[in-house]
Amino acid sequence: MKHIKFLFLFLAISMVSCDYLDIVPDNNPTMEDAFKRPGEAQNFLFSLYSFMPAENDMFKSIGLWGTDEMVTPWDRSWYYAKRMMKGELNANEPFFDYWTTEGDIDLYDGIRQGYIFIENIDNVPGLDPVFISQWKAEAKFLIAYYHFILLRQYGPIVLMEKSISLEAPDEEFFPKRRPYDQCVDFIANLLDEAAADLPATVSDQTEYGKPSAIAAKSIKARLLLYAASDLFNGNAEFYSNFKNKDGEALMNTTYQADKWNRAATAIKDAIDLAEGNGVELYNYTDDVADQFEQYTSNYRYMMVDGWNKELIWGYSIQEGYYGWQRHSAPANGIGTTYNGQAPTIRMVEAFYTKDGLPMDVDPDFDFTGRYDVDGETVKLHIEREPRFYATIGYDRGNYEINNGVTPLRMRFDEAHGYANDRNDYSPTGYLVKKGVHPNTTFTESKDNFVKYPWPIIRLAELYLNYAEALNEANGAASHTEVIRYLDDIRERSGVPGVITAWQKVGKSSFTKEEMREIIRTERTIELCYEGHRCWDVRRWKMGQDLFNKPVKGWNINGSSANEFYQVVDTENRVFTSPGYYLFPIKIDELEINTNLVQNPGW
Repeated sequence: MKHIKFLFLFLAISMVSCDYLDIVPDNNPTMEDAFKRPGEAQNFLFSLYSFMPAENDMFKSIGLWGTDEMVTPWDRSWYYAKRMMKGELNANEPFFDYWTTEGDIDLYDGIRQGYIFIENIDNVPGLDPVFISQWKAEAKFLIAYYHFILLRQYGPIVLMEKSISLEAPDEEFFPKRRPYDQCVDFIANLLDEAAADLPATVSDQTEYGKPSAIAAKSIKARLLLYAASDLFNGNAEFYSNFKNKDGEALMNTTYQADKWNRAATAIKDAIDLAEGNGVELYNYTDDVADQFEQYTSNYRYMMVDGWNKELIWGYSIQEGYYGWQRHSAPANGIGTTYNGQAPTIRMVEAFYTKDGLPMDVDPDFDFTGRYDVDGETVKLHIEREPRFYATIGYDRGNYEINNGVTPLRMRFDEAHGYANDRNDYSPTGYLVKKGVHPNTTFTESKDNFVKYPWPIIRLAELYLNYAEALNEANGAASHTEVIRYLDDIRERSGVPGVITAWQKVGKSSFTKEEMREIIRTERTIELCYEGHRCWDVRRWKMGQDLFNKPVKGWNINGSSANEFYQVVDTENRVFTSPGYYLFPIKIDELEINTNLVQNPGW
């Protein structure tokens, strides 16, 4: 084992060296050099953030393309999320390998560097103790966050509780996986420690993107929400035989209702701290033509108005040239926009009617005839809630971009539609507006996209998390409070409150199961295209139902309205159970560390 240990540690040290070699001026830098002066120590701290997954990069993010919200026309070998959704995930060369030293991101190396920072920062001469305390807290937060990302993706993981030396015994250097609930407790405790020494908010613009105490509590809240959910709470169907080689169970297969209470308490703690420090739902404050534009602007700008009061923590590395906005923006005739991030009909149909009800519930909405042509469009696009119009670009509708409005023409051989010689087109006949700033400009005379931090956590998510946890913990007894938080979100976007909406069909009270569907629909709408649904569908154990069937769109080969508005299968999707619920660990890693066991289904 010693030669494997040496190789493993060499790779780890090499990774660390790559991050701090440029920090110190010496020709033969050592670890001590990185902590000789405050500036170099701070640079080492900055390097810890480099392990964060690129939340705003469709090609590197799991959640943006790894969902039924969207389909794209492009096929490349490195478009891993698209390949995953088509059934190509595998254990030989797994996509989004965050576990191994040869993977896409070696998160364990990021964790290791975090501990190296904590173990050395006290030795920096002349460093203010206030900075020592806060910087340690940042490192603890990142250690906890990287563990959380691994846990979300792989389920039970190896917990790294300190940096490991070459002389460590085999059981430390080649550890086994730890039971899921132990992992949750470890991460939650580390986030508590970080929150105690982090500032409540980050007010210095030069430090935007760093975690606050609110962010730490919010990640803890999300962690506990996930832990209480169906996939991880009493899931004997998938995990009754999921054990370490010594027989230790890696999942508790007995449902524990109290996990929802624990989650609710943590979420409320995060909400209270956030609201007590000025965090609030975003509202657009510039001039608008009417109330409807106010509502659509509230939602559209909520994501792209940088560092606004709703944002709790954002991914501050801004998108590059080949980013979200350019791939979503309608074709401009000069080839600098890619016109291809296409909402699926399932996502289009998720939005409420103007009266705040699902389409198939609202008696005033012609659900049966929703695909019928009405004027230049179909009934599906008429009299929907404001978030629909802020999010979905549809044929014969408007797309707000270039400091103006672009009328969309999505049919065959039209300006924004498919044609035989085009590689950049919408496979469904829709385009995503959300995440594209209306002032972003892609024209012949100007190419400039408005940059903003991608939201990792915002207040509306906390409200939705709290509503879900309360309903699962207490059912109808908590619905007054549940509805209050749902209504706050709906009101911001001009959607009638829950009771007001449902009274239209004679309902003023709900069972736990009915409220669960309302909450999940609200979450699907409010958080769409932000990277949540990939994980929500998994934790709800709905992957087989939602991700294992073709996504649908319009007939993009149609030239007339009647030809275009025909629902067709756009792309086949594959989701195998239980394998696709947790990602596989690379087979090579299992051969290096023989104490590891593979995830079920792989």
